Amino acid sequence: MGGLIRADLKKLFKSKSLYVCMVIAAILGVSMSLLYNYFWQERGQNIALWYALMDQYNMKTDVLDEALRQIPSQNLLSYINIFFSDGALWLIGSPCICAYCAAEFNSGTYKNTVSRGVSKTKLFFSKVIVSVIEMFMLSFVYVLAGTLAAVSHVDFETDLEAGRIVFLGVIYFLLIIASASVFVMLTILFRRSGFAVAAAIAAPMLIASLIQIASMANPELSELTGYVLMNTYVTVFTSVNDGGGLKELFTAIGYTAVSLLTGGIVFRKSEIR
Repeated sequence: MGGLIRADLKKLFKSKSLYVCMVIAAILGVSMSLLYNYFWQERGQNIALWYALMDQYNMKTDVLDEALRQIPSQNLLSYINIFFSDGALWLIGSPCICAYCAAEFNSGTYKNTVSRGVSKTKLFFSKVIVSVIEMFMLSFVYVLAGTLAAVSHVDFETDLEAGRIVFLGVIYFLLIIASASVFVMLTILFRRSGFAVAAAIAAPMLIASLIQIASMANPELSELTGYVLMNTYVTVFTSVNDGGGLKELFTAIGYTAVSLLTGGIVFRKSEIR
């Protein structure tokens, strides 16, 4: 198994798509950091005026509150959190991982490896492990690039306790594993990177939209959007800050388990051509 993982890692590092995605992740991280800072420098001073006007005319501030939740406060932890939860990791990771896994079908690597006596189970888990490593690499580059760009204009103080910061990191750690597992499963199901990426991006949006439509009849259903994996990242910080986080933790574990089970079964039963 160790030799198989090392072989897969060598193939990964020879892939041009990995380095292209890492460069894109770094550029995007720096750009988003500067964009958030520009918002506070150029537009932040008007926020109080908007709230005052809305209060004066008895207008609800829900829309403004929701918009501000998508913008980090001017402290480093808030910036790090927003880099994990702004959806960029999902959008960067899905094409990169799906392209890597789909290339294995197209190049005949699966068939050659199986024909040498390696079980499909080991082969599947090797791809998953390497895909998880790839997802962590992309996440690290994106978050690090954005954080370094933010260091010069943010504070380092935070009100969040050390224990909750660690718990926050654990949840994001498990969500990254879950995301990589989902991308591998989709590639196993479709065997084409284009279909897998389309499903990874379109399906969560479609499901979330359907839930929002259904919530018009029953507002309580809107909470279900938090169980859509791509949206789960968004609620982590708020939940942990409020003393929760278990919902996001078990959501990540659940997606990982279902993805591994589904992907493993389909791969074992599928014919390798």
